[in-house]
Amino acid sequence: MEFHEPKPLPRWRVAFLGVLFAAGLSLLGCRLYRVQVARSEDYAQRQVRQSVRRVLLPAPRGRILDRQGRVLADNRPDYCIAVYVEELRQPGRWSNTVNAVDAELDRLAAVLRRPRTCTREDIANHVSRSLPLPLVAWEHADDATLARLAESREPFPGVDVFVRPERTYPQGRLAAHLLGFVGRGEPAGAGGADDFQYRLPGMRGRGGVEREYDDLLCGLPGGRLIRVDAAGYRHDEWVGRQPVPGRDLTLTLDARVQAEMEIALAGVRGAGVVLDPRNGDVLALASLPAFDPNALSPAPAPAAWRALLADPARPLFNRAIAGGYPPGSTFKPFVALAALAAGGVPPARAYDCRGAYQLGSLRIHCSHESGHGVCDLRRGLEVSCNVYFCSLGHDLGYDPIALIARQAGFGRRTGIDLPGEGGGLLPSPAWKRSHGGEGWSAGDTCNTAIGQGLLLVSPLQMAVAGAALANGGRVLRPRLVRGDRAEGDVVGRAEWPADALAVVRDGMLDVVSGEEGTGRRARVAGVAVAAKTGTAEHGPAGRRRKYGWMVAFAPVEAPRVTVAMVVEDAETGGATVGPRLQRVLLAVFADEIAAGLNAGGTP
Repeated sequence: MEFHEPKPLPRWRVAFLGVLFAAGLSLLGCRLYRVQVARSEDYAQRQVRQSVRRVLLPAPRGRILDRQGRVLADNRPDYCIAVYVEELRQPGRWSNTVNAVDAELDRLAAVLRRPRTCTREDIANHVSRSLPLPLVAWEHADDATLARLAESREPFPGVDVFVRPERTYPQGRLAAHLLGFVGRGEPAGAGGADDFQYRLPGMRGRGGVEREYDDLLCGLPGGRLIRVDAAGYRHDEWVGRQPVPGRDLTLTLDARVQAEMEIALAGVRGAGVVLDPRNGDVLALASLPAFDPNALSPAPAPAAWRALLADPARPLFNRAIAGGYPPGSTFKPFVALAALAAGGVPPARAYDCRGAYQLGSLRIHCSHESGHGVCDLRRGLEVSCNVYFCSLGHDLGYDPIALIARQAGFGRRTGIDLPGEGGGLLPSPAWKRSHGGEGWSAGDTCNTAIGQGLLLVSPLQMAVAGAALANGGRVLRPRLVRGDRAEGDVVGRAEWPADALAVVRDGMLDVVSGEEGTGRRARVAGVAVAAKTGTAEHGPAGRRRKYGWMVAFAPVEAPRVTVAMVVEDAETGGATVGPRLQRVLLAVFADEIAAGLNAGGTP
């Protein structure tokens, strides 16, 4: 066997290989320098964009308080059982992970002794849309449920208690239409929300004050950063900007007066408003029947929501601000004011009532079939004589009546800081011609003069107009949030003569204190109350029904409250509404009445 010595490589080959390796190392070094040094910031930003996600965090919602600091709307922790899907991640298809979570929830439901509310479809939607966030499997976990989870001997990887804020209304149904309710939604004030890849649901106002002042109550949302892998599973998180809680809102509402108003209207369909005629503060605003905002926040059960929508009593409808009713005889003080202030009619002008007013084929009956006899303006108000005001309206004409009604705020929204207000209807010849194709008649004027016909008002409009009678002609915008202006927000100043106002007020005082007054059932011992009752008929002939009305202010010498109330399907305003309105006045003046009793005097 022969052995041959290997031939040495030529020097030029060794040199070539050396140069080749050197060039490769140089190229690698240049690339590393570019990646690690020259463009390191750019690549780091790319990594962040690809792996870091921003989560929008809602802020705690502000509370709502009444004028005495009583809490009307607050927040409480809602303890939820949640699943963190990344801890149940399965290899292979997404359906494998969905199956794992689905099986885990079945096991958990047996331990918690609560039926499942999270379906397989919910799990799949969460995995595809919100994978890094906790999947809420059970809401509103009570103490027993939380105890079963804590004491379970079975391990439940990826399952934990997740706490989120929930709106609560400690007073239940009190002022439900005024407060409104909330629902889940993207927080208000989320500037640049498009920069967030995920959003934890916040609370948004869905009605009432909650909706009107949503931006103030919501606060400013915060943010959190989470790191995810290529599949979208969460691996780490950092707290970014902390949410800024919403502001508390103090209302003009007096919860005690509101409660008395709602008790007074219990069992009927109706509404009532209490205003301070000095500044427009809303002390109470009620619509019955009502609903429980706790049952609607953050989302009502579908069956319960359908029942509310189908209820013929319309519990979701705010009759106080959106209802349109013929005002009946509560409109007569404004007709009287029109006669005195705009028509030049003397207070002593008298008409003879024999039980009915006849105008051609139109026959309008009075409340007394035998008639009231001869009435002047003041007595016409006291006994609410239809014949007197039909005669007065016919002689006066419609224009002066419409002028005073517009000055008092009828026919337009009051501007209250609530959504959904109606404007009522103050008809005109042009309006009737455009809507019915008929011209205005003397019968239309007579019907309007007694608050019937085409005229429609809301209880809030009547309260604002009554406040103008009480304060000398200042038409105020009702306000629910306390303001700095002592006289409130004046939207109109009617130049009503003082002597004309005095006559109308005297007639309204007789309505309550006079022997024949239709509002005697609203008397409050020790408090001078001026008021006007009203009974408005509606519906087809043969099946006509009645709205009972009353508007009042007190004490007459220096009015502090104006109350307007309507009851559907009433007997009369005096009989049905009078005692209810008296209850509200007793609550308003409870301190003065108690002081009179303690002093040993007659309250």
